[in-house]
Amino acid sequence: MRIGIIGFGNMGQAFALCLSKKVGKENITVYDIDPAKRQIAVENGFAFASDIKFLIDTSDLIMIAVKPKDAKEVLKKLRETKNKIILSIMAGVSIFDIEEEIGGDKKIVRVMPNLGVAVGSGVMAITDNGKLTEEERNKIEEILITCGSLYRIEEPMFDSFTALAGSGPAFVFEFIDGLALAGVREGFNYEQALKIVIDTLIGSAKLLKELGGNPNEWITRVSSPGGTTIEGIKFLEEKGFKGILMGCIEKTTEKAKKLKG
Repeated sequence: MRIGIIGFGNMGQAFALCLSKKVGKENITVYDIDPAKRQIAVENGFAFASDIKFLIDTSDLIMIAVKPKDAKEVLKKLRETKNKIILSIMAGVSIFDIEEEIGGDKKIVRVMPNLGVAVGSGVMAITDNGKLTEEERNKIEEILITCGSLYRIEEPMFDSFTALAGSGPAFVFEFIDGLALAGVREGFNYEQALKIVIDTLIGSAKLLKELGGNPNEWITRVSSPGGTTIEGIKFLEEKGFKGILMGCIEKTTEKAKKLKG
């Protein structure tokens, strides 16, 4: 399958690199209105199309990775496409919005990724407009899984997914920074504290992912009766830690909905 990526910004570049591990760089062509992106593409071994029509004509899967404000300008150039799969990673642009521009007969997939795609550990939501065959749907998922984990969800849940997984890395980074600063307060230098926190986070996530169970079960295993851990948990509960997190996601979801207009 030949893949064309329209928009070679941070996310377009991240997808090009991780997808190339599955289909090969020779099967990926990129396009961007910024001529400076040509050098980035060439340095990374990708073909850079100087004409968007060439990219469309020579691709089986067309990924739209431009900013939402540029959506209409790009989509109008896809109106005459036939037998192509259009995959959008544009935030806030629904499948209905895309069909309004290029027609409801097109095969449209919508994916909402997060920053982890850059290291092949992205978290992505996926849905489509029902025009793909089962074989095509499986093929798309097989290719995307190279970039991380994939969750097929209904489009009305995309705003909540954006808050939880799309914005989630920023909240995790905030948490990591807070713990690292706590380490500094206790006497570590920041670099050492940060490494300790990152390794602790990775190990904890790996335990939960590979061995399963509910997070509360693992908290119970770590917390000895009358010990240090339960003292810290008590403080977090008194400060409403989980309520703060739920409120954070709620506010982020509301903002995502407002941005769609």
